[in-house]
Amino acid sequence: MEILEDIEMKAWLLQSPKYTTFRINKLKKFDSSVLETFLLAQSKELHTTHIPEFAHIRPDCLILRQWPDEVTLEKTGMEVIVDALCAAAVLRGAHVFAPGVMGLPVNCQLGDRVDIYGDLEGHCKRGLKVQYEGKKLYVGTGYLKMLRADLFDNGVQPSGIAVHTILPESKLPVVNETIYPKGEVLLQNLPSIVCGWVMDAQPNEYILDMCAAPGNKTTHLAEMSNDQAFIIALDKTAQKAAKIKESCDIQGVTSVTAYAYDSTKCCSEDSKGINSGPPFPPNSFDKVLLDGPCSGLGQRPQLINKMTPKMIGSYKFVQRKLLAEAVKVLKVGGKLVYSTCTITVEENEGMVAWALEKFPCLQLVAAEPILGGPGLPNKGLNDEQRLLVQRFGPEKDELRSVEPIYRDSIGFFIAAFIKIP
Repeated sequence: MEILEDIEMKAWLLQSPKYTTFRINKLKKFDSSVLETFLLAQSKELHTTHIPEFAHIRPDCLILRQWPDEVTLEKTGMEVIVDALCAAAVLRGAHVFAPGVMGLPVNCQLGDRVDIYGDLEGHCKRGLKVQYEGKKLYVGTGYLKMLRADLFDNGVQPSGIAVHTILPESKLPVVNETIYPKGEVLLQNLPSIVCGWVMDAQPNEYILDMCAAPGNKTTHLAEMSNDQAFIIALDKTAQKAAKIKESCDIQGVTSVTAYAYDSTKCCSEDSKGINSGPPFPPNSFDKVLLDGPCSGLGQRPQLINKMTPKMIGSYKFVQRKLLAEAVKVLKVGGKLVYSTCTITVEENEGMVAWALEKFPCLQLVAAEPILGGPGLPNKGLNDEQRLLVQRFGPEKDELRSVEPIYRDSIGFFIAAFIKIP
């Protein structure tokens, strides 16, 4: 766990990325003027004549940068306290939703401009009326949309936007996919989009997404194949499978079949065939994506972390089970892509080293397009192998330089294998 104690890594994880990433649905039309019009309206609210820069880095990926440095708002002294997860979302450009509000002064009125603070230790008691004296972080400014009676006093779980954020401290624009018709764009972290590019789904391929909910990567694979691949998406519960189906419906995808099934048991010699649903026969799929359960320690900004070393160390066991099943159902010559949104060595370089030793039929190949940094040194992979994987994080390595836009993402890891005879 030494990487978690690295000072540079800790500081990086506390910060929000400096841009917002949209995945563009290639199956539908996209009009960038919608985004420009929305930003122009925001610029008037913020009293600036400039708007954030945005550009495509690929046809299906758009990057939106921060507001210029000149855009600032003075604090009002009227503090709304939110939980740490809500605070992190605000720093990424979200509004404050009612369940995240912990404290609100009694003298606030609808429409008041308020300062949003995150409770960094989780000590603020819900319904606080006075100024919070615990450890807190200013995360943005917005307009109050709900009163105390709506948030705390009616005996039911509140819902809806409690504070309309106008400027996060990170200066990221407050924008999401709802400015477009459903299914045209999707907020998605850049390395997650890169993961889809590495899979490179093609028409008529049989593809398995082993841990697919909520379906963001699944729908990307479908869109990349022009909705002409045969994609099977698995996750453990009926609720998660329903979420995958919902994502496919929203994105206009028809090439995906979702099942509620435990992927640690997805291969069986007794299977009736790939079209009969899980479990599947060995050597069934041209490509397999394993973006499995992980400790999630690459998420940014990470304002609070309640993971214990024991919890972090437990993920490798299920990841190994999933990898073993992935190898079984993958065809000879097929591609397996393994990814995580965490920074630990055990779940990343260590998992690749374990897989190469455990399964002689796996050959590590370049996870192209290579946009992230190499794997960490002296963590189970030699220099040649380190260059084949991608690690997204703050590290700098002489083996490969990384453009700033890819270094300032979330913590993420991608490896690709080919199954050989």
